[in-house]
Amino acid sequence: MLSLKNVVKTYKSGEVEVAALKNVSFDLPEKSISVILGPSGSGKSTLLNVIGGIDRPDHGMIKVMEREVSSYKEKELTEYRRELIGFIFQSYNLISTLTVGENVEVGSEISRDPLKVDEVLDRVGMLDKKHKFPHQLSGGEQQRTAIARALVKNPKVLLCDEPTGALDEDTGKKILRLLQEINKRYGTTVLIITHNQGFAEMADWVVKMKSGGLDSIFHNEAPVPAEQVKWG
Repeated sequence: MLSLKNVVKTYKSGEVEVAALKNVSFDLPEKSISVILGPSGSGKSTLLNVIGGIDRPDHGMIKVMEREVSSYKEKELTEYRRELIGFIFQSYNLISTLTVGENVEVGSEISRDPLKVDEVLDRVGMLDKKHKFPHQLSGGEQQRTAIARALVKNPKVLLCDEPTGALDEDTGKKILRLLQEINKRYGTTVLIITHNQGFAEMADWVVKMKSGGLDSIFHNEAPVPAEQVKWG
């Protein structure tokens, strides 16, 4: 499903070079939940960006569903992001002048094979808030709306960058539970970036990053429900 081989990414700031990814290689199966762990600066977000086609690696190969994404030109990357990838960020990124339903419709309109808006809103527990605006929602409700907007595209891969970072423990666990439900119901491959070590307990696969390199990868034989995850 997802394969990285010797992926390198270096950023330049003036004469200073920062190696964000250093020869990272691993494989993850489809329809799994994977958690990518590591402290700030370990390369987690850069890894998510190159997998999602937001950024390009300097060297190495990235394959997603047999597509060699690392060789794509800009137009191909746009289609790849539109057809296969859903993004969820810590900051929600909702459009303040649109209602919950309208925000989700934005995701629907850029997909060739979208799910039904009301079905997705119902699935994430936001159908009764369809006509409310973002400022009328709690943090958890805003994140549920952002998840619905990503999910309505019917993506094969859901990339989540610290999706619970701005939430309290109870609300955060509800969001993690929702991601588990999406994985089971739709067969969506889910990658979650976090610094929270406890999230490893709910994942099928755990990737640990350190200083831009792969520290370890292991298979969790017995993932627990999100409600049982140790927080903090």
